[in-house]
Amino acid sequence: MTVELRPIMRDCPNCGADAPRDLGLGRQPWTIGACSPCGFAYLTAAASYADLSEYYSWDKAIIIEAKRRKKAQPIVQWLDQNTRWRLHLFPRPETRTFLQTLVPSGKVVDIGCGSGKQGWALPDSYTPYGVEISHTLADEADTAFAARGGACQHAPSAEGLNKFDADMFDGAMLNSYLEHEAEPLPVLKALHRVLKPAGVAVVKVPNFASWNAAVMKKNWCGIRLPDHVNYFTPNSLMKMAEAAGFKVEFPKMTNLPTNDNFWAFLRPAPPQA
Repeated sequence: MTVELRPIMRDCPNCGADAPRDLGLGRQPWTIGACSPCGFAYLTAAASYADLSEYYSWDKAIIIEAKRRKKAQPIVQWLDQNTRWRLHLFPRPETRTFLQTLVPSGKVVDIGCGSGKQGWALPDSYTPYGVEISHTLADEADTAFAARGGACQHAPSAEGLNKFDADMFDGAMLNSYLEHEAEPLPVLKALHRVLKPAGVAVVKVPNFASWNAAVMKKNWCGIRLPDHVNYFTPNSLMKMAEAAGFKVEFPKMTNLPTNDNFWAFLRPAPPQA
């Protein structure tokens, strides 16, 4: 069944301005713009939360996008699929393993948790919780997490996080999630409320500052329309996280310009004196 999405026009999710400059990286009817005042790159219209919940959650969108890319770039996609072994030549960084190094145990919330695979894969010293916009995936995650004493909220992320108690979580995972979120700053502020003062959130997003993004332009793997609505660089993520009350660190020897993704560690900043 083909579903007609109901795009909602967006102001800059970083500073709230409505002055985007078309970067020429989108395709009709979707435009990727750079905010004139702050420079943040974002999709100027996004699917509604209702459509994401029922019709266009990431698990459905990734199938649609794979079919589109295969049709548009058959040779490139064939080479990519038949050389996947290259991804296993060297150890690959993972959000979950970063978290286990930084947070030895406790309650962990996975934002945009999908069916709960990341949280469920944590050792038994962790109690997994989640927030997920897809109704089907949220039900799967809730069942999985309940067996470990946790739960999953089916809701837009800021709303779901606000159902948890303040200072509840020792850690958080935002694994390939924040690029999908239409309102990333309110989500980060809601995360700040539920994360303990000594807690850590591990964020993974596509790297809009990567060399591959510069070379491939609209064919870059990190551009997925319309479900990737934010295009972060390390600098733009740091500024947004700081506005939400976090201090930001980056793992050493991981965020190379050759990597299509980057990671960041968010810790609540000490209160201002």
